[in-house]
Amino acid sequence: MKRPIFLLIAILATVSVSAQEIKTNTSIKYSKEKSIVQTDTATIITTVKTRPLFSPKHDIRAGVGSLGLVTGLFLGSVTYDHDSDSNFREDMKNSNTYISPRNFVGNYSLSYTYHDRHWLQYGGTLAFGASTCRRRDIDSGKSVENLDYYIFSAMPSVRFVWFYRDKVQLYSSISVGVVTDFYDLYVWGDVALIGCTFGRKLFGFVELGGGMTGVARMGIGYRFDAKIKK
Repeated sequence: MKRPIFLLIAILATVSVSAQEIKTNTSIKYSKEKSIVQTDTATIITTVKTRPLFSPKHDIRAGVGSLGLVTGLFLGSVTYDHDSDSNFREDMKNSNTYISPRNFVGNYSLSYTYHDRHWLQYGGTLAFGASTCRRRDIDSGKSVENLDYYIFSAMPSVRFVWFYRDKVQLYSSISVGVVTDFYDLYVWGDVALIGCTFGRKLFGFVELGGGMTGVARMGIGYRFDAKIKK
């Protein structure tokens, strides 16, 4: 009777020691890193999720955007009209001409922002847009008048990053500044409802929004660490 009891106690002790040989600890911080520590009595496996360390950065971008309502108004997407003060002689001169279809060249932008925090970036955006149109002679087809439109804007910008990872960021932004069609000066703005960057130092980006840089935008950029004064 004593021998079976002794064997049972020995088996339970062996199982208990085996169960203590591996211990798993998990602590959440942010990238996955795993470390294995061996001791005389147990092997401890610790999994740590770590977040990439953030440091202030400079961000430079160049992009191109599609035609939008705002840029369409500035770039004369409607049919060209005669000036109200044109006289009879001018009308007769243009009677043997026609106006070619207006072609949208594009919205181009160049921006700089400073990454003060992982969720906040601020800086400025320059945007340029153009459309081309010609008045042509009916007989020869030669251009007799240039009816191109141009716009240029300079806007302070703020970008709010609401998903931050080392290779992927999701954000929204707003810009407000001055716009000129080289005849008058206006106050206007631009907004990116949602934007995404993919890449580390050299990266691409896509945005959906409205304003001076168009509805859909895409481009490339380069970010690099800012020097921290000691």
